[in-house]
Amino acid sequence: MDQKLISTYADLIIEKGINLQQGKNVFILTGPGTYYFARELSKSAYRHGATYVQVILDDLDVLSSRLQAQNEEQLTFNPAYMKALDYEMCTEGWSYIRIDSTEERLDHAELDQAKNQILGKAKRRFHEARSKKLMRSQLAWCVCCAPGPLWAKQVLGDNATTEDLMDVLTPILLLDTPDPALAWEQKKAMLDRRRGYLNEQGIEELHFKSSKTDLTIGFTNQARFTGGAESMQDGLQFFANLPTEEIFTTPDRMRAQGYVTTTKPVTVLDVKTEEVRFVFEEGKVVDYSAKEGKEALDSFFSIDEGTRRLGEVALVDETSPIAQSNLIFNSILLDENASCHLALGDGYPTALANGSALSTDEQLHEAGCNTSLMHIDFMIGSKDMDIDATTFDKRSFAVMRKGVFVF
Repeated sequence: MDQKLISTYADLIIEKGINLQQGKNVFILTGPGTYYFARELSKSAYRHGATYVQVILDDLDVLSSRLQAQNEEQLTFNPAYMKALDYEMCTEGWSYIRIDSTEERLDHAELDQAKNQILGKAKRRFHEARSKKLMRSQLAWCVCCAPGPLWAKQVLGDNATTEDLMDVLTPILLLDTPDPALAWEQKKAMLDRRRGYLNEQGIEELHFKSSKTDLTIGFTNQARFTGGAESMQDGLQFFANLPTEEIFTTPDRMRAQGYVTTTKPVTVLDVKTEEVRFVFEEGKVVDYSAKEGKEALDSFFSIDEGTRRLGEVALVDETSPIAQSNLIFNSILLDENASCHLALGDGYPTALANGSALSTDEQLHEAGCNTSLMHIDFMIGSKDMDIDATTFDKRSFAVMRKGVFVF
């Protein structure tokens, strides 16, 4: 693979993804198959003035052995040093990078789903303080991807190589431009224009209609569309996803009515799901089915009450570079940026005008923001999706026609 291109990509994540500041520390989570990119990110971080970089491996094959060998009590154990690391990350303002585990999901022994749910729930509770900081954009963070041989074959076919997949990702990541950092600033300006227009309207409801979906979602008057770059309280901006094509907001957790069907595969608790149909009443999933992976949804909905309510509504144009590739990447990072999507679970306080003042679950619920240990995006967009808005002053206007923004 082109080493110069990979180095340029790593620099983009460090400079624009987390917008690394001189003297800061960086935490990188990776699987074994993408460790090569974690190394490049680490080298770039040091070149850009990082004081320390911590890389931690997340290996699903090793996890399979743990699930087989341990009982429920053992599975809930998390080492104290990780809590100390979380505390230091939160108090010292570390940056966080997660490389999507595209290789590891294709290279592990079977995972015991019941045990994996127990372990995952304990782990999410253990890291809840760090997670809340990230959801509130109080730490700079970025989710990115890195090509590997298994993922290349899954996306492009049995004869595809890592280099072939990188060729596909290069224009999506704007690495084929003379100045990728500038190109992402220009992308940000386009997303800013879209979200600015919607925020000026004062949207109370969005109605999603396609051949497989008829869903109305409500919003409080505090909801604000965001997207592109996130802003920290000190004004520092970072891209939580690279690539990104979405503008998104936080819905009223009590206001979703109708049905919706997913249009791309989604991994839920390490299990692939397809053609999932959710039925909502008064904001809550009251019925669901799936062509594939319903057992994972059964486990997902048993985690906590918040998994049955919406935490995010995101709009993505079907003309985005990822959508135009006509590929299923089996990566939530890429697939969610090719399609309008909804997230079940935790909501983003940062997408509420008064979000910074909301510190408890009770305050968040009162503002309409959902809370949960989980946050999973489900893609619902399609080329026959129409979206219409109704404002608080009862005006109606078109947002999308056939999956494309009309403004």
